[in-house]
Amino acid sequence: MEASLLSSLGAAPTSSEGVADRGVTTDKEAFLKLLVAQVSQQDPMSPQDSNQYVQQLTQFSTLEQLMTLNDGVETLALGQMSNNSQEALRFVGHDVIARGDQLSHDQGEAQEVAYEIKGDAAEASVIIRDAYGEVIYEQEIDPGVGVQRYQWDGRTKDGRSAPSGRYSVSVEASDGDKPIPVDTYVRGQVTGVRFDEGYPELLIGDRRISMTEVVEVK
Repeated sequence: MEASLLSSLGAAPTSSEGVADRGVTTDKEAFLKLLVAQVSQQDPMSPQDSNQYVQQLTQFSTLEQLMTLNDGVETLALGQMSNNSQEALRFVGHDVIARGDQLSHDQGEAQEVAYEIKGDAAEASVIIRDAYGEVIYEQEIDPGVGVQRYQWDGRTKDGRSAPSGRYSVSVEASDGDKPIPVDTYVRGQVTGVRFDEGYPELLIGDRRISMTEVVEVK
């Protein structure tokens, strides 16, 4: 028989003794049965080269090692997911500062915004926009290098209390006509954890963030 045993394994019918059980033990049994069948059915006048048997045994050994490695990787991944889930649950009830520009605002409350200007700037402004992208508040702020904090009092530019809802914050900095990049951070309380995407996401109001976005826990 000239066909390799690995090819035979792939074409074997699915049964309780065949390849339906993809466990390593069952594959070994199927391999040995096919090996015996191959030896017993070869032409006595033209026996198969023994080197082919060695090659097939080597291929099967490699396949077995890959299957075992895959099982180990899956076990490791499940363990890491479990650890991440436990870590995520510890954030519930805590205030965090996370990378991002989305604010979940409650009317009458102030909001802390953190920002980091990535260079020397002559001027900077914080801009708050509502869910429709309309600017409701704008104020000049400290253009200093490094992480700075700004407290938005929750009011619009005409002094009214901004209604509850989602807002976005941006910081624009420049040195003359040269814009300077700025990273923004927002603060909020983690109220829960969602797992429906296959990994834990922290809930801050109706906003979802990953744990990698968190830079500080209060």
